[in-house]
Amino acid sequence: MQANSAPETPETQPSKTSSSPSLGKTFGLVAVLTFLSKFLGLARDIVVLKAYGAETIADAYNYAALFTGNFFVLFGGLGGPFHQSTVAILQPRKDDPGVGRLTFQIIAITAIVLSFITAVFYLVTPHLVDILSWLQSTINSCAASLGFQSHVSIISNLDLIVKAQKQLLIMLPLILIAGVIGILYGVSNVYGEFKWPSLSPAIASIVMIAAVLLFKDDLGLCLAYGTLVGAMLQLIAQLPATLPHMRWQVSTKPEPGVGEYTRMLWPATIGTSIGQLTVYVDSMFAWCLNTGAWTAIVNSNRLVQLPLGVLLTAMLVPILPRFSEQVTENRIDDLKAEFRRGVRILWFLSLPIAALLIAIPKPILACLYMRGNFTPADVSLFAVALVWLAPSILFYVGRDLITRVFYAYKDSKTPYQVAMVAIVLKGIFDWVLIKPLGVGGISLSTTLVTVFNLSALGWLLRRKIGSLGASLLLRPLAIMLGGSCLCSVIACYIQKFSMNALFPVERNPLLNAETRLTAIEHSHFFFALAVSIAVASAVAFAIYLVICLACKLEEPYEVLKRLKRRKSTG
Repeated sequence: MQANSAPETPETQPSKTSSSPSLGKTFGLVAVLTFLSKFLGLARDIVVLKAYGAETIADAYNYAALFTGNFFVLFGGLGGPFHQSTVAILQPRKDDPGVGRLTFQIIAITAIVLSFITAVFYLVTPHLVDILSWLQSTINSCAASLGFQSHVSIISNLDLIVKAQKQLLIMLPLILIAGVIGILYGVSNVYGEFKWPSLSPAIASIVMIAAVLLFKDDLGLCLAYGTLVGAMLQLIAQLPATLPHMRWQVSTKPEPGVGEYTRMLWPATIGTSIGQLTVYVDSMFAWCLNTGAWTAIVNSNRLVQLPLGVLLTAMLVPILPRFSEQVTENRIDDLKAEFRRGVRILWFLSLPIAALLIAIPKPILACLYMRGNFTPADVSLFAVALVWLAPSILFYVGRDLITRVFYAYKDSKTPYQVAMVAIVLKGIFDWVLIKPLGVGGISLSTTLVTVFNLSALGWLLRRKIGSLGASLLLRPLAIMLGGSCLCSVIACYIQKFSMNALFPVERNPLLNAETRLTAIEHSHFFFALAVSIAVASAVAFAIYLVICLACKLEEPYEVLKRLKRRKSTG
């Protein structure tokens, strides 16, 4: 097979009846903008961890973010329930005369409900210590049943609770902002505007970086204020693209589609957000571990989400309207082919990244974060969480893509039911695995739950629309997995060899945590880390690509074709 003559199979040939914008063009635009946003998000994490490390302030902010910042990611992001429900409802009606009034009513109803929820949190937060005292009693009982003593108590961690309480009060408006932003993302998606929804998260990261660098304080309140201001600016950035599609007319008569939206939203909230909802379960078990454990879990998840966020957002944002169009036109074979093509491309791009995270977690984490208050001990803690979480990438991409097929059928009930079972399983897995593996047990339980989600959704979708042609995925998946495993081994050996050649082994703080580097040695150490990781990654990825090409996989050609299409239209 020649690089410029990949055959047009049913898997690669686009539907001739579709009038949608080029998926390749949109994929490229969204991927570039999302990468920029994710890169700035990584820079934000580096700045925050340098300033506060994996200590009490970082834990306090991350616990407060469970009900505010995490709510924002959970509900307000691209691919979130408000975004997905809005697209599903507006896409078939986008040319109707009343769609502007429908959009306004959806925003108004959502704002009223979320304002009420925000008010409840404002009333409850002052009583946080009492609530957590009850929760701590329950956790202590759980810890005792697992055979170990809880490391955390309300009395000894009152400082943590007070810090979290103050940050929570500042960030509570994020609950309201999240829902409105999610809807505006959906409106933009329906009308083909992908630039600002993909780019606006970068605004929040820039504001957070500025808040820490310019207004760092001992309580970490700069983190809360930075998060809130960033979200407000993120909302404002959506308005120019979405206001023309709304009609600001107050009416007591619901527009057609409002009831459908409200019925779909709650199941969609659970179904699309299972990966984030299980975080609440994890937080209870992380409370039993040492200081920094929760920060390790949160940031390891963010690091895994860095490549996943780029790939999934770039694929899912443009593909959801296409799924909906194919369902509306009853082109089920096209839908199945689109799904298989999408999941193969996502696997092709994400599996070698997962292999790299598993092979050399400590060098990667040290290169990114080990400065300021972030120590080699923190690197080791983060690495345990990362290694057990990285395998979930294989199943995560398939689960998210298959969930969107259900939403194209306006079926949010099935993913909801599967997600509810998964939350229960998450608690069971955490319970069983936290004692032998600690932080790693929580990460491994996430991977196991993701496997369950994909398996259950795949089986239920097969019952709904017939075979997805999963057998057509087995050969390319086996090749990609084999290439990724070889990629992992090669990266590990090359990185160690390169690092030892560039920096003295006896002075490496990753091998000897007691080592204290001089300023010159510190610069030399990071240079050696960066070079060794780059060399190992380049060689491993090159070998992976050669294996895929030698086995005549279509994915390298498909990705190259889309990149060329993006370049020629950009």
